[in-house]
Amino acid sequence: MKNSDYMNYVALNQNILGKALIIGEGFKSEMQGIPTLSPEGIPIYLNGIHKLPQHSEIKDYLKIGKMTHPDAMIGMPGSSGELTYQFCVTQKEFLIVVMLKLDEFSIGKSKPANDLLALVKIEDLPDAISVSEDNYYLIAQEMMHCHFQELYKYYDSLEELQDWEFEDDVLFDYVKAYFEK
Repeated sequence: MKNSDYMNYVALNQNILGKALIIGEGFKSEMQGIPTLSPEGIPIYLNGIHKLPQHSEIKDYLKIGKMTHPDAMIGMPGSSGELTYQFCVTQKEFLIVVMLKLDEFSIGKSKPANDLLALVKIEDLPDAISVSEDNYYLIAQEMMHCHFQELYKYYDSLEELQDWEFEDDVLFDYVKAYFEK
């Protein structure tokens, strides 16, 4: 792996997934077994916090959106990075995959790092939320809400995100809904 590609991997794991880098061991996370409950009562497993269950093969995916994180690499002020989110569907789960590519000005040309961000077992959905395409927006929003609790834990309002850039209305709507709750 090129050094610049590795920097994307490090930034994704440390700053986005919240994992600690332990020399000689790699990235370590909290590994809680019990998933986080979203505001609508959906049990959500978050990479970096929970032990992620195995998932089935991805059948379909939908783009959630892109945003630019102004400080995507801890310890490198001004190293922005583009985060891309996708909602994925398997036979038994819903997933969110996140990709991070640091600004080429900071690290040069590189390939984005990607990893599983969140997982919901279909069997664990509350009875009020049926498994249909009509509910994908809500399910993805709930998964992103739990991610935003970590990503935006030092922000109190949407107005404080002045340095963040959003390319897609759906993702920005999710961020607005997070701060409204």
